[in-house]
Amino acid sequence: MQGIVINGYGKTDVLEKVDDLKQPTIKSDQVLVQVKASTFNIADYILFTKPLKEPSLPLAVQYLNKGLSFLPARVGGSEFAGIVTEVGADVTKFSVGQHVCGINFKGAWTEYLVINENALFPAPADFSFEQSAALPIDAVTAYSAVKKAVRWVGAKVLINGASGGVGHFALQIAKAFQAEVTAVCSTRNASLARKLGADHMIDYTQEDIADHPQKYDAIIAINGYQPLSKYRSLLQENGTYVLVGGKARQDIEGAAGLVFGDVTHPKITGAAYPFVDKKETMQKVLKLAANGKVVPHIDHAYSINEIPDALNYLVKQHAQGKVALKVDFSE
Repeated sequence: MQGIVINGYGKTDVLEKVDDLKQPTIKSDQVLVQVKASTFNIADYILFTKPLKEPSLPLAVQYLNKGLSFLPARVGGSEFAGIVTEVGADVTKFSVGQHVCGINFKGAWTEYLVINENALFPAPADFSFEQSAALPIDAVTAYSAVKKAVRWVGAKVLINGASGGVGHFALQIAKAFQAEVTAVCSTRNASLARKLGADHMIDYTQEDIADHPQKYDAIIAINGYQPLSKYRSLLQENGTYVLVGGKARQDIEGAAGLVFGDVTHPKITGAAYPFVDKKETMQKVLKLAANGKVVPHIDHAYSINEIPDALNYLVKQHAQGKVALKVDFSE
């Protein structure tokens, strides 16, 4: 069986296309999936390859890169979408030929994978494989953030990083929650944010969010860096600040505010994927997708042979929505 294996630790040259992986066999409660698509997340880069000599990366990331050099050879990727080719004797939720999606932390850049039926989800009927593969991590994270941020119809919500992987989902989900959304993104990404339903725009390349007189009921901080004090000044007294991610400094300040600061005025909280109820939240995401409320935007779809280019693009560019992988080893 063919796959992309990460051998050792270094730059993208540690990625190797192999054809001698063992064909997986299923247990009674498992499903065999022929993988058709995957996506790229920053963890695919940070956890498995060292920075491409970028001195601007924070010390925490540089330390992380050194600290994971002991990892053995492993199949890359995690999110996937594909077709069920075999089901175990006790499987009741899926059938052969069904289009599915999910996460496999043992790797997704391979022809086939085995997964427990309880960790698998039916793919939205009208989605491509690439769109279905984009849902399990970023859309689930976004839903968790919006659920904490939007507490009533008409809530005024600022989303910093509204056109990226998590951000473009958060924008759509906030609109589904009937919020009034101000999207913060660059000039290049403004048209996408408007297309996804943003009510107002702030182009961070042209103006500072602090220059706007608007007070928000909630702020979802995803990309870049803004001081926590600035976010506080933009929030209503009973507002909510939801930290999802961004540059290391933003993560550290947000975490410190959560642990040591006044976390009630405004409320400081977070939405990190590892702590989300993944199964229940994914089911809610799929319901929104079925109703046309959430549609993944695929910036690029790379081939198997272009994985190094895809990872470089993910790190060095501000991708619009998600960057996908077409899992086809015949090319």
